[in-house]
Amino acid sequence: MPQAEACDTPVDTGVDATVAVDLDGARHYLRWPRDRTLIDVLLDAGIDAPHSCREGHCGSCVATVVSGKVDMETCDILEPADLADGLILGCQARPVSDEVQIEY
Repeated sequence: MPQAEACDTPVDTGVDATVAVDLDGARHYLRWPRDRTLIDVLLDAGIDAPHSCREGHCGSCVATVVSGKVDMETCDILEPADLADGLILGCQARPVSDEVQIEY
């Protein structure tokens, strides 16, 4: 079951995770350093992922964790039910599990 952790869970910054991101009909496979946000990793790879404020307040980067587990530094706009459904903010999400699948 996908999980989005409540804010501020400590993240192990050891070995990079891997992420499969489904966006605009394409699947992208990337290494995801545990100290980097999903949006940063996608933009650095040249993938035009939806985002705006990059501070966790606008919701333009909302995505769904299909499998795996992530943590978010700030998640003011997501309700507990949203987190239970696997919704995340890409600008705040960092990997907890070794493999994560995300869908935009």
